[in-house]
Amino acid sequence: MLTVAPASRLFCAITFAVVMTPALADWEETPEYAWKTYLSDCQQLQRAVTNVQNGRQTAKDVLPTIESYLRTFTVHRKNLAQPSLGSPDYARCESVIPRAQDIAAKGRAEYDEEIAQHLQQAQNDHLNSSEYKRARSLGFSDVGEIGALDQHADLDGEANLKTLMIKVDFGCGRHFRAAHYVKPYVVYTVHRSDGSCGVYKHVAVLDGQTVERGDYIDEKGIFQYVGWKKLAGPEGFPIDVRVVKALK
Repeated sequence: MLTVAPASRLFCAITFAVVMTPALADWEETPEYAWKTYLSDCQQLQRAVTNVQNGRQTAKDVLPTIESYLRTFTVHRKNLAQPSLGSPDYARCESVIPRAQDIAAKGRAEYDEEIAQHLQQAQNDHLNSSEYKRARSLGFSDVGEIGALDQHADLDGEANLKTLMIKVDFGCGRHFRAAHYVKPYVVYTVHRSDGSCGVYKHVAVLDGQTVERGDYIDEKGIFQYVGWKKLAGPEGFPIDVRVVKALK
């Protein structure tokens, strides 16, 4: 069974193209339009099935197409007039569905296997990486990113953060800038428009290097998570902020 190191600090972003379809519950159409689009969907499904049978595409390749048209197929069928339901074309199209469903099931299995292989390779690469080995040598369980402290806490719990060696990540963390000083903390902020940061956030660094307002965080710094602290904000109002301690 595939296992991933606690919040493995390096998730392989593997996405799969999915054809989006309109909300089905409120989809209304005339019988004439339903028949026209039903036959069109049938043609697309048949093409996908034929491509797999002829070896031009794999089941995984046509999975988004098949899943999309199987969904719309269901809606069009509900809006068909009785004469259409008794036609040879309807019978022919309905016979395509079981074959398309079998191919979709095979495609999902192929996709799941590919994802599992990617994750296993990513995990192996991570466990053999210099940053992971450094974290272990310093007594930490794994590596975490300073720009993703909230995500790590949501994923594995607040207590797990204290077991991680925190580094400055390239995507979001490197955009943190010194905003203000609350002795002995330097509070760094980053905006949602910076790198891959989804929201505005801040972090307080204890025992870090001497900096000026606006300086970027030390990209080579290694930190240990301390916890939450209530500090004075730039306008004097208190803020709750996560604190990390710089390791010398």
